Amino acid sequence: MPLTVATDNPTARRIWPITAMLFTVAVVVMLVNGYGAAIQSTAFFGVTPSRDDYISAGMACLTTLPVFAALIWCGWQRGSRAGLVLIAGPGAVMVVVGLHLLGMVGASKDPEPGRAPRLADLFGDLTLLNWGAVVVLVAIAATTHLLRLRTRRTKKAFVG
Repeated sequence: MPLTVATDNPTARRIWPITAMLFTVAVVVMLVNGYGAAIQSTAFFGVTPSRDDYISAGMACLTTLPVFAALIWCGWQRGSRAGLVLIAGPGAVMVVVGLHLLGMVGASKDPEPGRAPRLADLFGDLTLLNWGAVVVLVAIAATTHLLRLRTRRTKKAFVG
């Protein structure tokens, strides 16, 4: 059986716009969180960031991982496959930056210069946008999954 291109099939969907949109969203998420982390952890006007500032910035970078995972799941539900590997690039950058920021020591006047990150740090001010994005993307992916199941059941009812 010869291989056919997608344009030969009039009912075939084009997947690359979905992949391009998801990759663009991933880059925007990376840039927004990277900018927020940079502002949080940069010394302005002689003020040295505290350990809490570094932890907050690092958690903002690390909590992009659930967003990238939700983007990949959403893309997978919409039919994208190989292009989703592109989202791993911004994800890897954010992991490296987040782990670097978590390893930074705060100012010398900091009362807890070596404090460890806490569970509550995952839900700090800089991370709320990420968790909101996760909720929205999971809702989109779950809705797509349910619509695909309904379509599959309807086709079975007509065939069987």
